[in-house]
Amino acid sequence: MSCDIVRRLLVGGWFVAALLLFAFVVTRQPIGRIVDACTAMGPAVLFAPLIASTWIATRTRTLELVLARAVAWRDLVRVRLVGDGYNALVPAAGLAGEPYKLRQLARWLPADRALTGLVRDRFVDNALGLVFSAAGIAVGLPRVAVPAVASGALWTYAGLAAIAGLAMLAAAVTRLPGRLGRIANRWTRDSGHAPEPLPLALAARAVAWAFATRVLQTLETALLLGCIGGPLSIPSVLLVDGALNAAGFVGFLMPQGLGVVEGTAVYVLGALGSPAAAATAFALARRGRILLVGGAGIAVHLGNELRSWLSAAPATAGSHDV
Repeated sequence: MSCDIVRRLLVGGWFVAALLLFAFVVTRQPIGRIVDACTAMGPAVLFAPLIASTWIATRTRTLELVLARAVAWRDLVRVRLVGDGYNALVPAAGLAGEPYKLRQLARWLPADRALTGLVRDRFVDNALGLVFSAAGIAVGLPRVAVPAVASGALWTYAGLAAIAGLAMLAAAVTRLPGRLGRIANRWTRDSGHAPEPLPLALAARAVAWAFATRVLQTLETALLLGCIGGPLSIPSVLLVDGALNAAGFVGFLMPQGLGVVEGTAVYVLGALGSPAAAATAFALARRGRILLVGGAGIAVHLGNELRSWLSAAPATAGSHDV
C-alpha cells in the first residue's frame, strides 16, 4: 500500500471520527430545544460573520508585515481570504490553503522568501493564540466556578501554552522560519540565500496586529454569549474564549477541531450556568460562521477560476479554427 493511500485513509478516517464526535455532541439535547435556542439568539447573531470579516483585514496586515512589506496589503487580502477559507473547511490539519498562498505569493516573491513569510505568519498567529488563550484562562479561571477536573486541565494547558507561545514568538523573528521554509520547499531546487531575521520594528507591529485579531475573536465570543443570554463578565468571556482556543489547539488531530470545540463549548458554558441547548446553539453559530466565511473565500477562488476558464475558452476555440 502506497504512502499516498495511507495518508488519504488517515485523513478520511479522522474526518469521519470528527463528524461522529460532532454529531454526538449536537444530539445530546432534543433537536427541538436546540432549534428553539438557535431561534432565540435573534438577528444579532448575524454580526458574527461581519466581525470575522474585520479580522481578515487584521490578519492580512500581519502577513504584510512578516513579508517585510514586500507585497502590498490590497494584493494580500484575496490571498488571505481564499487561503484561510481552504484552511478552515478542507480537512488537512489547517494547511490546505497554504499551497494556494504560496503560488500566489510566488507571483511577487522568490519561492524561498514567500515560504519563509508563510512559516513566520504561522508562528506569529499560533504564538499569539497560545499566549492569548493562556492569559484569558489565567484571568478568568480564578473568578469563575469551574469543576476541579476541568480547572486542573485548563491550568495545565495555560502553563504549557504560555511557554510554547513565547518560545514560538521569539523564534518567529529569527532565521528559523526561513530554514524551516527551505526544508519544506522540497519541490524547488533553489539554493537561495541565507534567510534573514525579521526586523524588530516589523515584528512588533506584526505582533500588535495579531493581538488585534485575537481581541476581535474575543468580541465575537462576547457577542454569541450575549445572544444566548450567557455570562458577559470579562472573566467569563475570557475564560470561554480561552477554553475554545485551547480546544482548537489540543484537538488539532480533528479537522478544524470539529466536535472537540463544540464539546468544549457545551461543557464550559454548562459549568457557567447556561442551558445545554443554548450552549449547543452557541457552538453551532460559531461553526456556522466558520462555514460561511470560509465558504466565501473558496467561492471567490472558484469564481476566479471559472472566469479564467470562460475567457480562455474562446481563445482556445479560435486557435483550433486556424
